[in-house]
Amino acid sequence: MIYLIISIIFMTMLAVLLRMGTRSGAGALGMNTVFRGTSAVLMLVAASFTMDLSRLRQIWGLVGWWGVIAAMFFFWAGFAAIKAVQHGHLGISWTILRCSMVLPTLASLFYWHEVPLCPASRTLIMRLGGIAVVTLAVVLLGLDHARNKRALASGGSGKGGSKVWAFWLAAAFFGQGGWEIMLRSTRTLPDDQSRFFFITMVFMGAFLITLPVMVAVKARLGRKELLYGSLLGVCGLVASGSRVWAIRELDGIVVFPVTTVSVMILVQIAGAAIWREKVGKWGLVGFAAAVIGVLALTIRF
Repeated sequence: MIYLIISIIFMTMLAVLLRMGTRSGAGALGMNTVFRGTSAVLMLVAASFTMDLSRLRQIWGLVGWWGVIAAMFFFWAGFAAIKAVQHGHLGISWTILRCSMVLPTLASLFYWHEVPLCPASRTLIMRLGGIAVVTLAVVLLGLDHARNKRALASGGSGKGGSKVWAFWLAAAFFGQGGWEIMLRSTRTLPDDQSRFFFITMVFMGAFLITLPVMVAVKARLGRKELLYGSLLGVCGLVASGSRVWAIRELDGIVVFPVTTVSVMILVQIAGAAIWREKVGKWGLVGFAAAVIGVLALTIRF
């Protein structure tokens, strides 16, 4: 249970640090570069102690190109998430981002056929119902955010920005969903060495992708980007690593819904307590629908 608690705490800290970094003026691309670079260096150090280097060619044949594609999704999900948090409500943004688990759920149903489609089972009905409820939640949360932005703009204390926020949030949503689909595909790998190599490739690949992009756009890399990016890298690695240990102790049916719902609630509370972010009645209904939908997507019978 302690590993589950650690994972939840550090996932929440990740979201809060993203907002703190963007509020401090840290550049999204520079922060994401240091974020991914810190995680990559730590993963390489761990790999040097655990990987069997004589198997690298064999393992590359198993996961090489999957790792490259996953790294692209991973890089994009992180960068777009930072931009979405920069332009919008932290709690609403993070809740919608966590709802991206609807995409790997669809892949599990219609590509991997984890649940028989015919005859319809209670699990299949729960999954389809969860997809519908999560979709409704995303719509309601988006409407609430747009209404709040319009209210700020009409009061002279904001410039709107709902379209910019929606663009980056959609980019983060599909990037995160694509990454989780690629992560789901690793279930077919034969051993832990292959999985460890895959994760190392993803972290390292995402970092390498950022370097030419930074050079091309002449992105800033100063003290703020280094500070917040390093903290994000450590938090992200601890959150992911402790989840692996949590799954060893507890069933996935407990770990995944508890983690997702707890992080959504804690990030919502943090946004309200630290930055006084408000949620309207549509947002509250949408948030409740997101929690119910996530549970329906994860609970098994």
